[in-house]
Amino acid sequence: MGYSRKSLAKVIAQLREHGIDGVVIGSTAYMLRLGFHELEDDVDLFTTSIMPSFDEDKVLSAAESLECLLGQNEWGGPQLRCPVNGEEITVELHENIYDFYVPQEILDDAETLSVAGVNMRVIHVEDYLVLKAKAGRDQDLEDLRYLSDLIKSGKLKIHKGLLHQRLSLFDEYESKLIIKRLKDSGISM
Repeated sequence: MGYSRKSLAKVIAQLREHGIDGVVIGSTAYMLRLGFHELEDDVDLFTTSIMPSFDEDKVLSAAESLECLLGQNEWGGPQLRCPVNGEEITVELHENIYDFYVPQEILDDAETLSVAGVNMRVIHVEDYLVLKAKAGRDQDLEDLRYLSDLIKSGKLKIHKGLLHQRLSLFDEYESKLIIKRLKDSGISM
């Protein structure tokens, strides 16, 4: 079940009005760039205005005000299932906690995209690839193979220089593991 770009823009704007802002770090990053009108999956939002683990009251207040169902994502962070324009959008709020880590440089370098009149910060596709390879779960590797096909077909363009640059943000072991997972998925370095 998908949702429209207009609904995405509205939920991001509504969350901002409640003090919750951040950088889109999930699959929405490449879907927006590929011009998808119907988006899928949840919206992974790395929060920059709050720390979800400490600002639970703000998250709860926003959920109640926006009539969102509040649950937990697989990392233990808040998950909001929000009704917007007759659709339901799931927004997962993330922060650097436990095994979930996004380097600050990736967040700082996020691009601002205008989606249905709302500016939102979104990581580069290359950053998405690196984060997926770092996570390395079965679903992540499947996502990488899908993106590899898009890259090979020319539908999705990436800058290998940026991929190499991002590897320096991780220790040597993680960098080697990321490279291996990308190559195993068909994404050459």
